[in-house]
Amino acid sequence: MTSTDEEFATSGTCGESVVWTRTRDQLFSEVTLLAEVLGPVDRVVNYAPTTHLYGRLLGDLLPAHLNVPVRHLWDTPWQVPDRTPGERVLLVCLPSTWLMLRSLAGDLGGVIAVHSTGPVTPATRQTLTRLAGSGFRAVEILGSTETGAVAHRTLSPRPARASVWTLFPDVDLVTDLVTDPVSPTEQPLRVRGPRNARLAGQDRPAEPVSLEDLVRPVGKRQFELLGRATRLIKINGRRLRLDDVEHEVRVRFPGVDLVCLPRRDEVRAEHYELFYADDTGLVTGQDVQAALAKAFQGVPVPRRVVRVAAVPRSATGKVRIDRLLAAARGAVENAL
Repeated sequence: MTSTDEEFATSGTCGESVVWTRTRDQLFSEVTLLAEVLGPVDRVVNYAPTTHLYGRLLGDLLPAHLNVPVRHLWDTPWQVPDRTPGERVLLVCLPSTWLMLRSLAGDLGGVIAVHSTGPVTPATRQTLTRLAGSGFRAVEILGSTETGAVAHRTLSPRPARASVWTLFPDVDLVTDLVTDPVSPTEQPLRVRGPRNARLAGQDRPAEPVSLEDLVRPVGKRQFELLGRATRLIKINGRRLRLDDVEHEVRVRFPGVDLVCLPRRDEVRAEHYELFYADDTGLVTGQDVQAALAKAFQGVPVPRRVVRVAAVPRSATGKVRIDRLLAAARGAVENAL
């Protein structure tokens, strides 16, 4: 690593964290592209830790690039951002930030929220619906520590093409692999571009990079995001997206935090387990199984439903799977 390089570690959601190195030129190139997508900004309010790539880019380097002030609130994530009427404020959000943003009101023309590091949550959709017509704008960035920003889309309450993303100009989608012969247009998200990072100690960047997302190309510069490849499972011949399962539980039991994990199964080859935290203590594993059996008829309910004290997450809101499994040992569970 040279004096102009910076190192960023992955979140370690599945165990050991991995360190990736990026050059200053790569970082500045990405900031320029982000500025073009986000538009004019007078001030930045940052809720993302700057030790991670997302927070470093949008919380440190972007304000410097635009020569605008920044206020860091990642250590006080529930503080509502202040704003002068007419001021164009960029809010750098984590998934958890959207709960707080529901309290915004008035003329929000010029306010733009950028979302990344995790999937859109029900709180995000609720906030977008509540602020519709206020001038509030939101953009979601898809990327990783390995690739930087890959694609972007505009978030709205009722988007016409909700799952279609547009690649950043310097990123190319590699379309030479097919994962499912029944649906030949579905493929893993593999990208090639000049901003791919290199593993610490390596001389060259990874090329191309495969991410854990399943996509369907739409033309040359767009794709439809179908979900996480590792979260798309098939049980007894029925395909099931674990993101859909999590969404159903959150809608049925507001306030419950949860995560579904794909699992190998000796009988069905693939299955999944559900871990949830409920502060009220009123939601039982049987309640969750009954709700899912009704919502996804013909598909087996989770192999296990485990109640934990809390779903452990990293600073950017990603689930720490290693800690989750440790917390689940001896926890209350319902098993098939």
